[in-house]
Amino acid sequence: MAADPRDPRASSLLVPSTTFDRGDFVLAGLPFDSSIPARSRPGAKHGPHAFREALPSLTTFGNGIELSGRICRDLGDLELPLDSIRAAHQRVHAFARDVFAAGATPFFIGGDNGLTGAILRGLADARPNLKLGLVVIDSHYDVREYDDEDSLSSGTPYRRALETPICHGSRTFILGTRDFANSSYYDAWVREQGITTIPVDWFDLHAAWELAAEVRAKLEQSSDAIFLSIDIDAAEVPGSSAAAPGTLTARETIAIVRQLAASPKLIGADLSELSPPWDVDGRTAKLAARLFLEVFAPYTVRHNVQPSPRIEKESR
Repeated sequence: MAADPRDPRASSLLVPSTTFDRGDFVLAGLPFDSSIPARSRPGAKHGPHAFREALPSLTTFGNGIELSGRICRDLGDLELPLDSIRAAHQRVHAFARDVFAAGATPFFIGGDNGLTGAILRGLADARPNLKLGLVVIDSHYDVREYDDEDSLSSGTPYRRALETPICHGSRTFILGTRDFANSSYYDAWVREQGITTIPVDWFDLHAAWELAAEVRAKLEQSSDAIFLSIDIDAAEVPGSSAAAPGTLTARETIAIVRQLAASPKLIGADLSELSPPWDVDGRTAKLAARLFLEVFAPYTVRHNVQPSPRIEKESR
């Protein structure tokens, strides 16, 4: 059946590109899962492909915003060596540094959550004087100790981030943590750092929208910019590296992301641990695609993102 021109699909928003400039919104895939623990489920390296495949299931209209004609530069997937954790992290670090230094706003899709640490260290290189507000949506703290870059894992990204001068525990919030998913040792470390955690049980007592609004207001007051990091295992969906019951609902996750993405201080975001082999009906990839649109839509309104002649030429 021919496509209905009156019903454009979200996939039309992506324009393949190899360049980026200040003010661009860019997408980059991180097809890597080599440092996800063996007890977890492999397959997140296929996350970027599944994400792009899910975009045609969604339209370009939502929240009263028509996105048709707005452009996200799709930089494709980074070539990451699956046999070297250190080299993969260094590659992502350098790429993220260049994107942030250029003044573009990235959305990274993975992939191994450990690479979030490399993204944020790249941001620290590009903007060393930045006071960053970090919002994490995750069931886990992911602040494990490590020996060196060869021992990095999906459990280390936020410890890596907090080692940089731009991050501080007082400006770090982890939303959606659950019981029996973290150790008392790391719980004590998180508290010592001054990190605020909001467990999933709280979202039964308070509206997700209101809690996220409180976090946003605090960070807009204390931070120069905000980065949003989403581990899809925080939501109760099947296709993640560490799926478990008792997590955030998809609606709660969408509400949190929508609220935070509306901040004019949002500097970038990433979504990790999308694992297609376990996504029995594609709902996890569709949620990932929806969360991308929730970030992209308010950005286009704030920045009036329109196709430039150069982008149109590249897409021909």
